[in-house]
Amino acid sequence: MKKLIIFFMFLVIHLVYSQSKIYAFVGKKISVERVDSENTFYLKYKNVYKVEQAFDDELKSDTLTFNSYTHMNQIQYSVYDYAIIYLVKNETGKLIHKRTYYTPIILKQNDKWYGFDASEENLDEYQKIEQKELHIRKNLKIGRLVFQEKIKNKWLLKTFYPEKFFTKTGRNKVKIKYLKPAEKLYQSN
Repeated sequence: MKKLIIFFMFLVIHLVYSQSKIYAFVGKKISVERVDSENTFYLKYKNVYKVEQAFDDELKSDTLTFNSYTHMNQIQYSVYDYAIIYLVKNETGKLIHKRTYYTPIILKQNDKWYGFDASEENLDEYQKIEQKELHIRKNLKIGRLVFQEKIKNKWLLKTFYPEKFFTKTGRNKVKIKYLKPAEKLYQSN
């Protein structure tokens, strides 16, 4: 009986959180800073992002300030200058980024945003990007701050710029191989 009650509690919690409306946008990072948390179980970050493209009509502001909560000191989306950020409203109606879901956005070309989802195996909807090289020194430096252990650039490069989407061309440079339009990335999440 006790196991059945616990099962139903998890089911209710899952349904409540899975039914939350998601507010998504392509954002340009202005700042991400750790702030004092009211809950010792979570780390809290204050984020300020410029809204480049909203996927929801309710996001009317050109700049959003929201908090992120995580158990670890790993706000990985802060490594990228642009990302699709997925927000929900908390009990008081404020937008928050509770589980730090994001999709990296790498390029704007012909007024369209492009990025990648590292978990995707199928590259059918991805487009080949010709001769576009990125300088990522600043991004790798932020990656070293996110992961405070001593980590080699090689690991950071593979983590944030996976080989199926990028080719390493220098110590702090990668060449884009494949990216997907932001609208399709948003629809698949």
